[in-house]
Amino acid sequence: MTTTAGESIPGFSSRDLPLAAGSVTGVRLWHVDMPSVAAVVSGTPPRVDGLLTGCFAGVWNRGENVAVCGGGSQGAPPCQRDLVPGPGCGCGFWAYWALRYAWRCDYYWRGEVIGVIQGYGRTRIGTRGCRCGKARILGLHVRPADPDGLPPGLRYDDVAEVLGSYYGVPCYPSLADMLAAHPLTADYLPRRHRRLATSPLLGPATPAPVNWLREWALAGRRSAGNAAGSEDTPAVPRRQVG
Repeated sequence: MTTTAGESIPGFSSRDLPLAAGSVTGVRLWHVDMPSVAAVVSGTPPRVDGLLTGCFAGVWNRGENVAVCGGGSQGAPPCQRDLVPGPGCGCGFWAYWALRYAWRCDYYWRGEVIGVIQGYGRTRIGTRGCRCGKARILGLHVRPADPDGLPPGLRYDDVAEVLGSYYGVPCYPSLADMLAAHPLTADYLPRRHRRLATSPLLGPATPAPVNWLREWALAGRRSAGNAAGSEDTPAVPRRQVG
């Protein structure tokens, strides 16, 4: 693992921190592919390889996930595979030492699932979190949503059961239970902030309920539009992050 920090990338640090031996444990958020979850509940195979996607659309699979860089901004070439996560890029799997630090932007903040990951391999470490070349999910918690906002035919318990079974990890009823079962790495937090690693609070305020029905409907319309050929945008390589 490397000794350099996050090069001022939001949520990390601009100063170097000591080497971490072995692996680190951090918390992060994902979005759920609700149509695929609904398919599993109805007894049909999911339509994608993974049910969870990161902030920048990277799909998470069962077991070990290996980060790949798709190139930086303004046409920058991708980092070599053995250099991911790169020093001047945002590639790698992101995770944080405290839930409060995972609150970065509206899109990420509204992720339907919070989980703890084990990060290892080449890892860049900061005072608020890390970026890892390899990661696996240890535990999940599905954020409660407005019952009227769930896709038709789905219940909160259905989503939790499908995700836990699909990824082969516990799906906890509360954030406190998940953090107690999978303690976060607090060694790199300033001493006065280490108590935050055990806090179940996400961000400076409690997020509003996620309207899964609206997001699910929008995703369905986009998929239908692409299938009908209404959009002909070539695929653009994306950085495998978050």
